[in-house]
Formats: sequence, structure tokens, C-alpha cells
Amino acid sequence: MMTKPTPPRVILVPIDLHGINRSTLETLVRIARHLNRGVLGLLLEDIRLQQVADLPFTSEITLSGGHERSLLRDHLSQRHSLVGTDTRRLLNELAERHQVELTFEDASGARWHTVLERDGHLDIFFPARQRWHLPESGHPSRSGIIKCMGMVLPQNQPCTRVINTAGALVTAGLVGDIYVLSSRPPLPEQLHNLYRPGHQVRLQTNFSCDAASLTALIQRSPYDLLLLPRDCLQGIPPDVLEAALDKSGGQVLIIN
Repeated sequence: MMTKPTPPRVILVPIDLHGINRSTLETLVRIARHLNRGVLGLLLEDIRLQQVADLPFTSEITLSGGHERSLLRDHLSQRHSLVGTDTRRLLNELAERHQVELTFEDASGARWHTVLERDGHLDIFFPARQRWHLPESGHPSRSGIIKCMGMVLPQNQPCTRVINTAGALVTAGLVGDIYVLSSRPPLPEQLHNLYRPGHQVRLQTNFSCDAASLTALIQRSPYDLLLLPRDCLQGIPPDVLEAALDKSGGQVLIIN
């Protein structure tokens, strides 16, 4: 009996009306290249905004024909088209340069809720919404470099994929310093591939991986990239996690 080939792993990136800047997209594509992943751009229409657009005070009566027209819906449609076109162009350019497989799909809904509807070999990349610390400037040649990476290793949960992902990014030279957050010290052999001359690996072994701590970490992340195993997010209500990601202080890569 022949075994079915394992489907290629993909990094999904939800793209909503906020859009994603070029530097962040380049970081995503470089991560995908060195992890041997494809990229799936999920172009989202936000149902919540569309519902607001249907309210009476957002419409006008046109002079020609006397028909009602939704002002906000027109604006959202134009914005969605502009963001989608611009993001497609940038991602196509970057994916071609770095030889990364790229696909797009359309969907409706909020970012995390839409991701929950999908199964498969998907990791999920969320760009930062807010920056709680200012990035270094004056290093155009270092675009896409992750100067400070955090990774959460929950107790009693499989973390092999998170550790392997971190190790691959370190080996590729994409990462500066690493901060490992756990409730107790990891085994030394687990972190062996993270050490590199000139770079620091710092341990925080009093981190509680409960829902409140994880939510707060996502909201006010001091890291340029935060690696999280998806299993550790199961205890967070989807609406709470959606709100945390909407206020995220750094890029988040959720490992499935």
C-alpha cells in the first residue's frame, strides 16, 4: 500500500484593510524561503465593517435616479481593492526574487476567526499592529533581519516544531538575540542549535503559559518576531485572541 505524500507546509498570512508594509512582507518571504515553506496570502473582507457600512447613516441618495448608495461600502470596496492589488504586487515581486511558492485566496471575516476555519499544514504569520519600541534605523542592508526573537516553550506540550523553526532561522542568519520563555529551564540539548557566536540566548524560566499571560505577551510583545506553538493558544477564547492580535506589538508566527 502506497503512502500519500505529505503536503508541503505553508505559511498563511491574513491580509485585511490595514495592509502590510514592504519590510514586513520581505521578512515573511525570507522566513518562508529558509523554512522551505510556501506562502498563502489570504485577502480578507471584514464582515464587521461591511455590517457597519449597511447602517442608514452611511448612505446617500444619488441625484441621478434617486437610488440609495452606501458611502462607506464604496470606500471599503475601493480600499480593499487597493490593498489587495498593492500587496499582491509586492508579494509577487518578493516571492519571485527569493524563489518562494506563492498563492492567494479570498475570504470574509476577521483574521483569527478565518484562520480557525482552515486545517492543513499551515503556520500563521501576523504582522505587528503597533510598535511599543522603536526599531533601529540606518541599516537598509539589514531589511528583514529579526534582531530580537522570542519563543514560548510551554510545559507538557510538544515544542519540537517551534525549536526547529527557531534553529532554521538562526542557521540562516536571520536572527540576532533570542529570548526563550518557559515555566522551567528547557533541557540544554533542546536549545543547542540556537547558540551562535556573537549572539545571546536568554532564558526566562518563570513565564506562565496561561491564557492571560499569553494574551498580554502578544499585545505588548517586545520582540521583532514571537514564535508560538498553536496548541498553547487553545485556552484563549477566539474573540480575546483576535483582540490581542489587533493590538500586537510585534510580528507573531504561530507554528502548527
